[in-house]
Amino acid sequence: MLDIEVRPEEPRDVPAVRWVNKAAFGQPDEADLVDRLRDQAEPFLSLVAEQDGAVIGHILFTPMAFAPPQPGLVAMGLAPMAVLPEQQRSGVGSA
Repeated sequence: MLDIEVRPEEPRDVPAVRWVNKAAFGQPDEADLVDRLRDQAEPFLSLVAEQDGAVIGHILFTPMAFAPPQPGLVAMGLAPMAVLPEQQRSGVGSA
């Protein structure tokens, strides 16, 4: 079983989160998206998966808007979810 801690992202995690997203997707587009969503969306939920003190995974939830508006309905969108390539399919995304 993997020894992984899942916790809220902290400001010190931003460079590692960017690296994980770039590595997982092989390009900077998703890392750029995370940066934009982090700057624009409030409130949001950003979690990191950490192993041996290193960030190895990341997931971001941001508010969604409905058209037409649905009073009383609140939803969060999940995107993106990233795990370092060498850790993929090892259970990190399920932790």
